[in-house]
Amino acid sequence: MTNGQKINGTKRVLVACEYSGIVRSAFDSRGWDAWSADLLNTEIPGNHFVGDVLEILNLNWDLLIGFPPCTFLTYAGMANWYDNGRAMSRIKAAEFFMKLWEAPVKHICLENPRGIMNKIFRESDMVIHPYFFGEREMKRTCLWLKNLPLLQYQLSDNLFEQKTASEKPEPSFTGIHKKSGRLKKRYYTDTLVNGKYKSSKDKSKSFSSIASAMAEQWTLYFNLLTDHRKDAACRVSTQINNN
Repeated sequence: MTNGQKINGTKRVLVACEYSGIVRSAFDSRGWDAWSADLLNTEIPGNHFVGDVLEILNLNWDLLIGFPPCTFLTYAGMANWYDNGRAMSRIKAAEFFMKLWEAPVKHICLENPRGIMNKIFRESDMVIHPYFFGEREMKRTCLWLKNLPLLQYQLSDNLFEQKTASEKPEPSFTGIHKKSGRLKKRYYTDTLVNGKYKSSKDKSKSFSSIASAMAEQWTLYFNLLTDHRKDAACRVSTQINNN
């Protein structure tokens, strides 16, 4: 990994807490100097830092996309909310989330399910599902955005745009809630794999549809920013020459 040095003005993106390489690869395919970082090795070969991502936040990134661990932050863990040690783990997880948010990077996106950060920090800027972008899965995903536009999607066709969404997925199965005893529809995060519920590692993988939407739309956004700066620089140069 270079010390934040840009090559020929190539934009640099760091995907924090990603071992799958899915988001990193989406940006790499669009010409970015794209890196992922995690405590685990990457599943898809590519630029990947193994270790504490906080150590590399100051390496001149244009964009930071973070997937901070949600185990102790999500409301899905309410059944164990008051277990011994959970409160301190929740504080540490929230602190890590905020360290990513306060990183010295102008453009930031952090992803998490709905949870404690919606209360102690602020509400997310948008809530999306993979099926919004054509991947027929349902997983509520909150995005906190800093100096980035909302991801655009269309749930249905209209006069000017075609829909990007697939049909809303049906539940994988209907199970019984452990505490209430009521029937509960189960979607992606509760899907059985080889007779067992998905592990937290499996559930943390990014969806390729969302990764593609981020890479496509935010690459266009950065290109527009670059063009705007060039136009502004030309106007300033013209004014100086005229004077």
